[in-house]
Amino acid sequence: MNTQELLSPATQKSRPVVSFPASQPLQASTALRLGAVSTGLPRLDDAICPLSSEEQGEVSRGIPQGHVTEVFGPPGVGKTSLALNVVSSALRTGKKAIWIDTGSPLPRLRLREILQRSVQQSGSTQTVEELAQNLVYFRAQSLPHLLALLVRTPAGFPHDDCDLLVVDSASGPFPSYFPNATELKTRLAQSKSLDKNQVQWLMNRSANVTSDLANQLTKLASTHHMAILVINQTRTRIKGQTRATLCPVLAGGPWERCINTRIVLYRDFPTIEDNASCDVRFAEVMKRAGKLLASRLDENIVAFRIETDGLSLLESHPSSPIVQGQPEEVRELPIQRKRKVEEIADSQDEDDSDDDYGWADGDNAGLIEN
Repeated sequence: MNTQELLSPATQKSRPVVSFPASQPLQASTALRLGAVSTGLPRLDDAICPLSSEEQGEVSRGIPQGHVTEVFGPPGVGKTSLALNVVSSALRTGKKAIWIDTGSPLPRLRLREILQRSVQQSGSTQTVEELAQNLVYFRAQSLPHLLALLVRTPAGFPHDDCDLLVVDSASGPFPSYFPNATELKTRLAQSKSLDKNQVQWLMNRSANVTSDLANQLTKLASTHHMAILVINQTRTRIKGQTRATLCPVLAGGPWERCINTRIVLYRDFPTIEDNASCDVRFAEVMKRAGKLLASRLDENIVAFRIETDGLSLLESHPSSPIVQGQPEEVRELPIQRKRKVEEIADSQDEDDSDDDYGWADGDNAGLIEN
C-alpha cells in the first residue's frame, strides 16, 4: 500500500475522541508526590489532613507540601513554638528546612532542646548537630529584604531538596512601612502637592505588595514542592464588627487564595477554681485544602501545652469556654440620638466630665504606684 492509499479516506477508520478535563493530568501528577511535614502533635496532624476510610495509615499527615499554611494568633500564644516543633519534626525525618525571620532571631537554644527531646524519643543515632546541618537560616531585616529574598529569589534559593520553608513572621515588617488607613489619610491631607492618582497609588500599595508576596509564596510552594509555613500577626478590627475582633494583619483576596491551610492559636483564660488552665493553648484548623471550615468544631480544635523542650499534647483537658459554653448572645445597643450643635459643650463650663465617666477623687493615685 502506497502513501496515497494510506492517507485516503476509504482506508482510514474513525476513532472516537475521548474528552477529559484539563485539570486531570495536574491532579494525577500531584497525587504521585503527596507529602506532608508533621507538626509533632498527632491530633493536629489529623485535623489538618483527616484520613478517609479508603486511605491507608502510611499516608503522611501534617503541613501539606506544595501549599502555603498560615498560623496566626495574638502575641505570646505560641506561634513560634509551633513553628519550631514543625522544623524539629522535619529535621528528625531527614527533611531539609529553611527558616526566615523578620524580627526576633531564631531561638537556637530552644530549638536544640526540642531536637534533643526528639532524638531521645525516636531513638535515633544521629546527633543534634547532624540534624541542625539540614537547617538553613536567613535574616530579613526589613520588608525590602524579605521581598528581595522571596520575590527576586537569588540563585540557588531555595535549594532543590528543601521540604519546608518557615517565615517568622511575614506580617512583621508591614506596619512600619504601611501605616493604618486613618494615619495615612491624615498624612495625605496635610500634603497638598500630591495628585489624585498618586494618592490612590499610596492607598493601594500595601494590597499590591501583599498580593505579590502571596503569589510568590504559592509559586515557590508548587514549583519546589515544599511546605511553606507562614506566621501572621494580628490586629484589632472594630469597623463592621459587633465587637473588637482580632484579625490577621495580612489579608485580602489574593492572600486568601494563597492560603491552603489556616491554623489559629489562642489560649484559655484562667478561672479562680482552675489556675492550671492558664498554660493551655488551643490550635484550631479554620481552613483545610483551600476550603473554610465551620468555627468551633471540637474535632478541629487541639489543646496543647508549651514546654521548654517542645509541645505536649493534652489528652484530657477542660474544654475551651468558647466551645463548652453556649454562644454568647449579642445584645443590640440602643441607638443614641445625635446631639444638636447647641447641646455640645464648647468649653469646660459644664462640670460633668469627671462625674459622667465615673472618676472619683483619688482614682488616679494608683496609676503611679509601683
